[in-house]
Amino acid sequence: MSLKNIKSLGGSLLFRLTLLYTLAFTLLAILSFAVLYYRIYSVTMERMDDELLGEINYYSQLLADSGLANLQKRLIQETDAEDPEEEFYRLINFNGEVLTTSDMSAWGSVDWAGVVDGLKANEINHLFQTISLAEDDGKARLISAVIGQDTILQIGESLEEADEYLGIFLNLFSILTGVLIIASAFIGRYLARRALTDMADVTRTAEDISRGEYDRRVEVKGQFKEIDRLGLTFNHMLDRIQSLLRSMKEINDNIAHDLRSPLARIRGIAEMTLTEDKSMSDYKEMAINTIEECDSLIEMINTMLDITEAEAGVSGAKFTEFDLVVLITDACELFRPVADEKKLDLAVNLPESMLFWGDIKKMQRIVTNILENAIKYTPEQGTVTVSAVAQNGQVRIVVKDSGIGISEKDLPHIFERFYRCDRSRTQGGVGLGLSLAKAFVNSMNGKIEVNSTMSMGSIFTISFAQQP
Repeated sequence: MSLKNIKSLGGSLLFRLTLLYTLAFTLLAILSFAVLYYRIYSVTMERMDDELLGEINYYSQLLADSGLANLQKRLIQETDAEDPEEEFYRLINFNGEVLTTSDMSAWGSVDWAGVVDGLKANEINHLFQTISLAEDDGKARLISAVIGQDTILQIGESLEEADEYLGIFLNLFSILTGVLIIASAFIGRYLARRALTDMADVTRTAEDISRGEYDRRVEVKGQFKEIDRLGLTFNHMLDRIQSLLRSMKEINDNIAHDLRSPLARIRGIAEMTLTEDKSMSDYKEMAINTIEECDSLIEMINTMLDITEAEAGVSGAKFTEFDLVVLITDACELFRPVADEKKLDLAVNLPESMLFWGDIKKMQRIVTNILENAIKYTPEQGTVTVSAVAQNGQVRIVVKDSGIGISEKDLPHIFERFYRCDRSRTQGGVGLGLSLAKAFVNSMNGKIEVNSTMSMGSIFTISFAQQP
């Protein structure tokens, strides 16, 4: 395998997950075997210590019942019966004099002075030690115990059998560890591939989308919560992107359609003025008309940009706390001359104060657009009522009019860009006011609804979650 392929393999998530699973399984197995080995070793030593302590108790009782001579006789019998390399017995007194001993040639120099001092210093009647043998560097377990008033008995037992048993376990452990590493590699690869299967689906979907298949979506299989969440988020992102693309297409279509008329008017005014003999006042009038049409175009373009930025979430909202009642009152006073001119009853039903957390500039545009729309489409002698209330954790602004109303056919489309109802085409405007209001409301996590009956009026309700 080339160095490039090795680097490529090392950068693979599948390879890294497989390696991680393998290491995790192997370390867990080693830790488990180590705990098991320690437990077996501990149990073996405890059992041997119990056997040695049992012998000490036996000989201590023998000394108490039969005396030192019978004890020495019994120990000599034991030394003749036992293999001198497997076990030894040594009887000493507190002065270090050896009273009885078995063959110690295989045991090397077994300390007795330190044992006596240890028993005296610790005020205990027995002491366990693990010692090294002289010949084969093996180990043995040694107990030294006080069994009489001036008598210490030492019993040593080789650990060769226990070491052999533990050695077999270690060899088995080594073989099992090797097998486990191989098995865990296969298991880890299987688990990694299974975990990455759904991610591969996400990748294939992204590749299909990059080739222009914008309707493709990730299939949510419900196997892994994290993958499902990734798929749902990815699908939501795709829906959002597709919505933005559709919105951009609509904007392009609307610009091509709605900019044509004012541009044609500007060109017509200029052409008529240039092809006929006109006075200076006529040229001034042409310039004024051109400026008005240009201002209308600029306002239309700016409004479309505001809507697009709000829908895309890049409008840079600046949230502050302000009194909503003051804002609504100022908007109503701004439109009161227009209402008076149409002889409309502009009624206001507001509390004394209502603190609100939001973007004050956006809220001004929302209220003025809805209010302007209500006044525009309400005939003379009509009524426009503006109210606001805070209850049940919601802040609601309601604008009710007795205007021409909206048909059931037009009602689902009134918040679309440039959409104008059949009965509203006689009024001025380009059909962006309600679109802008809805975009701003959504950008502040609010909701706008409308109920309308033909020839009876409309009710616009704007609601927000009440902020602390």
